[in-house]
Amino acid sequence: MTERPDQSPITSPRSERVRKVAALAGRSARRKQQMFRVEGPQSIRSLLAHRADLAREVFTTARADGAHPELTDLARTAGIAVHEVEDQIIRAMVREDAAGKTPDGASADGANPDGANPDGGQASGTLTSPQGVLALGRLPAEDPSAAVSAIAALPSGQPLTMVVLHEVRDPGNVGTLIRTADAAGADLVILTRTCADPYAPKAVRASVGSLFHLPVVTGAEIDEVLEALRSAQVTAAATSGYAQAELFTAELPSRIAWILGNEAHGLDQRTLEAAPLAVRIPLAGHAESLNVHTAATVCLFETLRRRQAGE
Repeated sequence: MTERPDQSPITSPRSERVRKVAALAGRSARRKQQMFRVEGPQSIRSLLAHRADLAREVFTTARADGAHPELTDLARTAGIAVHEVEDQIIRAMVREDAAGKTPDGASADGANPDGANPDGGQASGTLTSPQGVLALGRLPAEDPSAAVSAIAALPSGQPLTMVVLHEVRDPGNVGTLIRTADAAGADLVILTRTCADPYAPKAVRASVGSLFHLPVVTGAEIDEVLEALRSAQVTAAATSGYAQAELFTAELPSRIAWILGNEAHGLDQRTLEAAPLAVRIPLAGHAESLNVHTAATVCLFETLRRRQAGE
């Protein structure tokens, strides 16, 4: 049974409730509390309009409520608690100190080797400007078999586009790639267990609401995903600078899953060899390669262009 949100007013930025929200910068805190936070009106609007089943409560200032009254309306229509708080409360909910720790002293886990917090922490002060509004969502359960089930549930015999993220480690990249997949009309996004958490604050911000627009499945094993794609007659496609076929002239199947790899190293050789289709993006200048987001954008929108052109 889900615990009902505390309805008592929040008056201190040092209160336990504020500290718990701030602690959601860390993956271990998200798992322990089974919650994640959503910052800013656009993302919260998407949460409430498309995935109200995940929404738990909304915190807003009087000024933000005046600027975005539809958020309160959406929340109350869905039976979601709304709390009006001072701006300092919202700021405290998204603040970390210079050591990458939340106000309760807990480390934001999963730090990058260079010491930067992968969930978006800066040297000190506020992490973002949530524009006076913040929401809490219920963290979906991570089921290793969910990816295989999601692929099996896709309609057969129809064109579709999928995105599979494998070892994409930066939450900002994860969120941006989800946003791009959404913009290009993807039907499903799957993240392997070695990817950054799409419910990290930085990833949620970078997705700008797209996290709630299309199915996003986490915790998958790449071998199981590739096998499930074969069974569903979906072609796994990868990009490689050594591929013989060029993206713009290669034949792209109507049922395609773009496999996107690690920011620094791309896809491992084993995964590349397992993908039935490999293409290279032609580069006209002197750049050796494209970053994962740019490559994904080119591939996804070339897929969309062909589909709209009936090719």
